[in-house]
Amino acid sequence: MYADILILGQLLTGPKHGYEIKKNVQEALGESFEINNNLLYPALRRFQEMGAMTKEVEKADGKPDRHVYLLTETGEEIFDELVRDFPRKAAANQMEFLVRVALFDRLEPELRLDILRKRLSVLEEEMERNRRFDLLHSQNGFTAEVIRFKKAQTEHELAWVKQWILEFQAPAPLSNSDTDRFV
Repeated sequence: MYADILILGQLLTGPKHGYEIKKNVQEALGESFEINNNLLYPALRRFQEMGAMTKEVEKADGKPDRHVYLLTETGEEIFDELVRDFPRKAAANQMEFLVRVALFDRLEPELRLDILRKRLSVLEEEMERNRRFDLLHSQNGFTAEVIRFKKAQTEHELAWVKQWILEFQAPAPLSNSDTDRFV
């Protein structure tokens, strides 16, 4: 699902051709993530069929035609719906979570908190699973090393998510106009 979010999200800033979408996503997420052509072009075709985007063909002398994709109003609605849809299965996937965090500026504070709480629940379960696994496999040095690494990663993300939750739960400071009412 996050690949669809990333593809549509690229078009929020304006029309782009397929290779540009692919390149921008790769630059943003690094070498570990690649939207290959077998994922990108069927998604673009599916979004066109849904009315989420249109395609214009740019002719070039001596070169293949370039297909430029433009997001429609329907596409923006679909994008928003995909970002907001965050079931438990998505919360268990770090990339699904991180893509949504990167788009928090498009979400209301309560929805941000909901996403963070769902991820927190997944991370707490993962910590418990790591503890149980650690007890069972502490004799194998390499396995124990991997478990220590995973625990450290999970602990770090847990602290990060908890900090975000605290920030979003904090009451907003009163503005000068708010304090003037009490004087």
